[in-house]
Order: sequence, then C-alpha cells, then structure tokens
Amino acid sequence: MTRLTWVVYGKLLTEQHSIMTLSSTLKRDGVDVSLIYANTQKEIMKKLRELRPDIVAYSLMFGSHRRYIPVSREIRRAFPSLVQVAGGPYTTYFPQSIDELSLDAICIGDGDVTLSRYVKSRKENPAAHIDGFHIRGGGSIKKTPVGNLLDDLDTLPFPDREIFYDQDTLLKNQEFKSFLSGRGCPFLCNYCFNHKFNEMHKGKGNIIRKKPVDYFIEEISEVKGRYGLQYIIFEDDVLTIKKDWFYEFAGKFKKKIGVPYICYTRPNLVNREMMGLLKESGCHIVRMAIETGNEEVRTKVLNRAMTNDQIIRAADIIHDAGLKLSVSNMIGLPTETLENSYETLDLNIRCRAEHPSAQFFMPYPGMELTNIAVKTGYFDPARLSELEKNTWKTSPLKFDKETKARMEKLQKVFALVVRFPSMKRFLPVFFRVPSVILYYLSMFVKIYIVVGYLPPAKVSLAQRTRVLFRFFSFYG
Repeated sequence: MTRLTWVVYGKLLTEQHSIMTLSSTLKRDGVDVSLIYANTQKEIMKKLRELRPDIVAYSLMFGSHRRYIPVSREIRRAFPSLVQVAGGPYTTYFPQSIDELSLDAICIGDGDVTLSRYVKSRKENPAAHIDGFHIRGGGSIKKTPVGNLLDDLDTLPFPDREIFYDQDTLLKNQEFKSFLSGRGCPFLCNYCFNHKFNEMHKGKGNIIRKKPVDYFIEEISEVKGRYGLQYIIFEDDVLTIKKDWFYEFAGKFKKKIGVPYICYTRPNLVNREMMGLLKESGCHIVRMAIETGNEEVRTKVLNRAMTNDQIIRAADIIHDAGLKLSVSNMIGLPTETLENSYETLDLNIRCRAEHPSAQFFMPYPGMELTNIAVKTGYFDPARLSELEKNTWKTSPLKFDKETKARMEKLQKVFALVVRFPSMKRFLPVFFRVPSVILYYLSMFVKIYIVVGYLPPAKVSLAQRTRVLFRFFSFYG
C-alpha cells in the first residue's frame, strides 16, 4: 500500500478543506494517508523519519507557500528518493513552483480524481498520462492540460476531518465548523482566481457545481453528531448562487440541522425575498465584499460593475431582515488614491457594517489585477517571491511615501472607525502613531468585534484562551 503524508507547517485557525477532501478520496482508493502537523521544520523532519512515507504532499496558498520552500529543499537533501507533490492555488497559477519547491510533480486545478491517479501511477506506470499534472522525469517536465471538472460531487466521500481533529483539539472543539456546499463562481472579479480558473476549464464541464441537498445535509448532520457544532460557516463564494437549490436546502437545513450560520453573498444578488429566507432558515451573519468605495475603481479596475447605491440598498435590506453584516474591503489597489481609501471608509460607515475588515491587495500570480498592477507600474513582478501570507501589515505596491504611510495606518484603524464613526476626527492623531502599535491595536479591535457579532455560543475559558494565543501566533 502506498503511504502518503500531508505536511502542514504551522497550526491553523480553521480546517483546511483541500486536504480533508483529498485525504478522504485517497483513503477510499486504498492509500495509507497520514498528516504531519507541526510548528517547526525540525519537528517535520523528525516525524518524516518515523513515518517513512512514499510520497509527501502539500496544499499551498500564496504567501504561506514561502515557509515550505526550505522544508521541501531539506527533504530533498535528507531523502533524495522521496516523492514530493503539491497542489492548490499556488501550483495552479504559478507552475514554476515545481522548481521553487524542489517538487517532483504539481497538480493544476482540482485534484479530486487526478491525485489518486497520480499516486497509483507511481507504482504501476510512472510514465502514465495524468490530466492536470506537471511531472518531472528524465531531465524534463511533462505537462498535461487540466482534466474535466467533477460534476457529481456526491461521488466523493465526506471530507476527512479526523486527519486534523486527531492532532488538534482546538479545531476539534471549536464551537463552529466550516463547510463547502459546492464549487465554482461565475463572477470574474479581477482580484480573484476564479476568472483564471474559469478560463482554464472552459469546455471542461460545469463551473458551478453543488452537492445534492440531501447528501450535503447528511454531511453536516454527521459532523454535528460526531463533534458537535453550535454554528456553521459556509465558505462558498455565494451560498445562494443556485436559487432552486437554496430553496430546497433552506427548508431541510432548518428542520434537520437547526443551528445559526454565516454565509457569503454579493450586493447585486441581495433582495428582500432571499434575505428573508436566509433569516428564516437560521442565517445570523451575511458577508459581502465592497472592496472599494470608489465606483470607477470598482468597475474599471476590479471588474465589479455595481454602484454605491446598490451596495447601500443591499446593506439596508440585510439589516431590515434582522441579519448582521460583515464587509470585506481592500486598501492599496492599483491606481487607488488616499481619497479613494477614505471613500471606502465612508461607504462602510453608511452600510453600518457590524464586522468591517480591510486588507491590503496582494498581487499574486494568475490574477488579472496583478497584471494591471504590473502594467501601471505599481508592482515589480520580480518581487513575487517576497509576498507574505499576512495581508494586514503592509502593501507591496508602489505609492509615494506619504500616501503609502497614510494608507497603511488607515487600514489599521479601519474597523475601529467604521464601528465608531466619531473616531474619524482622530485620524490625524492616528497617522502620527507608529504602525506597529496600530497593528496590534487593530488585532485587539478585531477580537472585540468578532466576540460581539458572532452567533451566541458556549465556549470554555480554556478554549477561548487557546484560540487567542493561536490568533496572535498566526498574525503576529
């Protein structure tokens, strides 16, 4: 039996769905799957010597990928014959990663079917054609186009949560659990990978795929029964993207699961009927993206053709339905001015966001907005390797010194000012405070806001303390 070990470097704040989903499929297909879940490279190497797997696998995001570079190189040095394979957004949109991380193969796109095929081929036929894989061999790299998208998501086993919960009681005991009801997004926002994913998979199947309602309800019910959950976070880009699906789901969810939940939507999809159904079925918080308060930047730079009036109307409908509103924004967009950042602040204040957040735009490969940033001179692509996972500290884009300094400090106090608009008059004072102090102030404000807006839940003091320490470890 082939032994595959996932490596996760650094403790998480929530489950990693990619690994849970792929782990369950691999186990179903007869692979011996394990996980090294560690905070240090030394610990990773120690556990590798104990497990002696045939294959080491990584699921990589931009920014956080950097800490895996020395790990993969050390593994190559210590275990020259050990196969290393990676997937995720980083390998999909930056295939040069096969060299950067000393990898033997990378997965491009979804790996639900292809990863098992690759693992099986290692023993049976190393030269086999595997859709959506770049494979090193014979001094060259064999590249294949992405395969067809899996439409019948109910052919997959439920995600393997045990692989994390067995090693992390913090995740296991969290009062919430996160779920995905499907795959795909039809919208082509320039700052998101979806437009690139959709382009890569044109003619390869349905972009929007949902788990059958009964299958999904059974998945949630199983998790609730085994681990308990007091509320749910649905991580889909837009939970209600298929109206008929959601109408069926809402009724069955309320009857069979009956806990509060959090989900995402888009301002231009908000209407009173849908928000009323969300509320009735148990929704507590609706998350939506504003991104910028300037309509021209939103339309021409971000490819989100919606007006401020539409956004305000959506926020009012959400509040009128008795739902809380969480809003995401970006500071430091290509072509953005300091005045545009103030417009974003003011629009969030008008929308009365209970949970406002503002992160810096990061020019990751594969996004159209990154191309715009390069073409307009706001970003040097030679600096891609320097991008951090933390999008809360500083902008990597080129602005004049004063504008950048003020943008960065505005981002730190953004949530505070939106929640307490009277604080806006103190912005000149905040601009004189060192950024590092404002950064930690922003972390405490984030905690204060989250505690007040989340669904009510009973959580032990010990669990809250552990979450707090991990939060600061993750973002510190």
